[in-house]
Amino acid sequence: MLPKAYSLAVEDYMVYEQFFNWDGHNETKQMTWNVTQLENDVADLHLVSHGVNVTSGIVTIVTGEANWTINKLSREVLSSSDSNYIGKKWPFWISTDASLGSSVDIFYGVSMISGNEIIDVFGQKRDCWIVQYDWATSNMERWYDKLSGICLKILVTLHRQDITIMTTETAVLTNVELG
Repeated sequence: MLPKAYSLAVEDYMVYEQFFNWDGHNETKQMTWNVTQLENDVADLHLVSHGVNVTSGIVTIVTGEANWTINKLSREVLSSSDSNYIGKKWPFWISTDASLGSSVDIFYGVSMISGNEIIDVFGQKRDCWIVQYDWATSNMERWYDKLSGICLKILVTLHRQDITIMTTETAVLTNVELG
């Protein structure tokens, strides 16, 4: 039996404010995902996001755009404009059956729900699960709404060429019913 997932609909979308901060500089962008097509248990999604390149000590914010086809129940990526993600799990929602200590499998690997926190988004307080990922030169925390499973906030810390870049991505606009 597949875990419970939020119920996708065509034209569902989520907009996040991406706030980048490093060495006294900051820049704000938007990251979005939206459902462009839905047929049975297969969904097409479009993602626009921004990342960071550091070359010779200079930080550049770069735009990335991708299209994904996923199984909406298992969250498995069936096809992607970046073949590295095929077979991995879509990272913007998790099962609503989650609990403290549950295993969460997304693009970035498998981790455990390590805690919970109430955060302010959309002018309301939302109770969220926290999932953390740690690598040699970066770490990430993701806050998933307990009721819908939707990712509402992401904090990424990158260490590149003696520069620390903090990126906070917070949901600011959606038409998804969070419950």
